[in-house]
Amino acid sequence: MKPVILILLGAYWPGHESTGPNISVRAMCDALSDSFDFRIVARDRALDDPTQLGSHGMWHDAGYARIRYLPIGPARVGAIGLTEVLRDTPHHVLWSNGFFDREFTIPALMARRLNRFPRRPMILSPRGEFSDGALGLKALRKTVYRRTATLLGLTRNVVFHATSDQEESDVRAALPHAPILRLANFRPLFALPPHQPRAPGMPLRAAFLGRISPVKGLALALDALAETAVPVDYTIYGPISERDHWEECQAKIAVLPAHIRVRYAGELTNDAVAATMSGQDVLFLPSHSENFGHAIFEALCAGTPVLVGNRTPWHDLEAQRAGYDLPLGDPTSFARALERLHALDEATASQWRAGARAVAERFVRSSTAMIDTTCALRRLATS
Repeated sequence: MKPVILILLGAYWPGHESTGPNISVRAMCDALSDSFDFRIVARDRALDDPTQLGSHGMWHDAGYARIRYLPIGPARVGAIGLTEVLRDTPHHVLWSNGFFDREFTIPALMARRLNRFPRRPMILSPRGEFSDGALGLKALRKTVYRRTATLLGLTRNVVFHATSDQEESDVRAALPHAPILRLANFRPLFALPPHQPRAPGMPLRAAFLGRISPVKGLALALDALAETAVPVDYTIYGPISERDHWEECQAKIAVLPAHIRVRYAGELTNDAVAATMSGQDVLFLPSHSENFGHAIFEALCAGTPVLVGNRTPWHDLEAQRAGYDLPLGDPTSFARALERLHALDEATASQWRAGARAVAERFVRSSTAMIDTTCALRRLATS
C-alpha cells in the first residue's frame, strides 16, 4: 500500500495550473505517483468565476492524483468541509501551501491544534511568504498572525519546506525554532518551442506572467516603462488577485507615453505558456520576492531572456547572456535594460535566447528533487 500524501493547495484546477506552486505540485505528483498516493484538496472555483469545478464530496481521478474541490466560506475564510476531509481521509503526511493562506492552511493548523482530526506529520510550504519583500506587504497583519500562531502552538511539530538557501534563511528569521526541510522544486524541461524573430524596427515584445498583486512588481514595471525611450509592447498575463492594485496599475498605464503599449491578456493555461513565452523578447517581472520564480523558469526554458529583480534565486543572468537581475527600487535601471535588449541585432538576440535556455537546462540537470523528496516523504510517512 502506497503512503497517502494529502495536499492542501487552494487554486488548483484543470487547465489553470500555470501558477508556480501548482506546477511544482503537479510535477511532483507526476514523478512520484508510482510510490505515493497523492490527494489534492482545492478551492472549487477560480476567483471571480462562478463556475463550480467538480462535485462536492467526490474525489476526481486525474491519473497522477485524486482531487477534491471544496467551497470557500464568506470573505474567503475557511474551506467548507475541510475538517471533515482531514478527519475522514486517512493519510500519512499532510502538506499545506502558504503560511498566511486563510482558505486552507490557517483552518487546518487550528483544527490540528484542537485535535479535530488524527495528527500526522505536516509539511508547510510558505512559498516565499517570509522574504523581506513579501513580509513588507500588509506587514502589521502578518506580524500579528505570525506571533499569535507561535503563541498558540499552531506551528508546533510542523516542518517548514524551503526550496533555496535564501528561503531557508527567511524561514529561520521568521520562525527561529521551526524544523526546516530543504527540497528543490520539481520542474520538467519542456522541448524548446520555435521562436519568431522580431522584425527590424518593431517594438520590443515584453511580457508579465504572474498574479496581479503588489509582490509581483507590476507597478514597478510600469514605472520603468514610463522612463523607457524605445517602443515596447508589454502584455500582461495572469489573474487579478488584488483589485485595488490593478486599479493603481491601470492609472499608471493610462499616462504612459505613446510609444509604450500595454494590454491585459488574462490568465494563461499551463499548456499555452511555452508557446506564448517563445513569442516574446523578454519576460519583464520585477518581483519583490520569489522563492523560486516559476514564471522565470518557464521563460528561460522557452529560450526567452528575463528582466527580474535581485530577490529571486536567478542571479548573474547578464554574464550568462540570459537577461538581467537588477536591484529593486530603481525603475531607471530596468528602463535602460529594456533599451539594451531592444538594441540587440538578431544574431546577438539569438545568442541571448540560447543563454536563457542553457540556464534552465543547467538547473534541471543539477536537481536532486526526485531523490530528496522521495526520501523525505518516506521518512515522514513512517515516523
